[in-house]
Amino acid sequence: CHSFPRDLIRKQAQSHMSPVPVNAVSMGAAESRAMAGVDSGLVLEPSRLNQLVVKAEYAVRGKLYEAAVKRAASGAEVIYTNVGNPQALGQLPITFFRQVLALVSWPALLDHPSTPTVFPADAIARARTYLDAIPGGTGAYQDSRGNAYIRQEVADFLGRRDGYPGNAQDIFLTDGASMGITLTMRLTIRDDRDTILLPIPQYPLYSATVTVLGGSQQGYYLDEANGWALNVSELERAVKVARANGKVVRALVVINPGNPTGQCLSRDNIEDI
Repeated sequence: CHSFPRDLIRKQAQSHMSPVPVNAVSMGAAESRAMAGVDSGLVLEPSRLNQLVVKAEYAVRGKLYEAAVKRAASGAEVIYTNVGNPQALGQLPITFFRQVLALVSWPALLDHPSTPTVFPADAIARARTYLDAIPGGTGAYQDSRGNAYIRQEVADFLGRRDGYPGNAQDIFLTDGASMGITLTMRLTIRDDRDTILLPIPQYPLYSATVTVLGGSQQGYYLDEANGWALNVSELERAVKVARANGKVVRALVVINPGNPTGQCLSRDNIEDI
């Protein structure tokens, strides 16, 4: 939503750094200079960036993806499984969500004479309920935790599913799981002594986020021979190793269902954890 004017970047570069003009540079050239230890003075030169970001590795959105793009450009068939996109593999989306979103995004559709023949009655009813609960409609800033009505819906669902009442005041809605994970880690990690326990194998979001936030990570191994189960004894080993290295274990990441392993933890396994 926010952008930095080119003139401002240029002034910053000329007043606080070397008087080299800010020009566009290809990533290849920038990487070559960084490897050679050459600093051109550009604001976005790798050597002038936050080095925690530079150190972070996210291969499924970086080198692996770039390699896949090159293969596709050469005419080879590539199936992109680096990120969760089932629609790209032919799975049809759940239409109810999209129907409701269409109606709340353009409320005028609700009064169109053709709408009842295009949209099912339950989608129309749900859209009207949401619009009544969102003064002014969607698209504007609301409570930072998310719309109160929808948070209450989530709380009610948790109560029905778990048999334990949910509290809407304790629920925060985020634009995807990645943002929720990042916010939680940002609260948890204070310095490089703080350690997060991560499963091996894991989705690189976790390790990359720990690196960017300046924390440390300690891996624990899933049991491949036992359907990638999580053994508590392995967790205990990882905790002991981290503490022996002077680290403070702050959080444990449990991915369930596993990513990329796909296993689902049993109830006993969850209770042991």
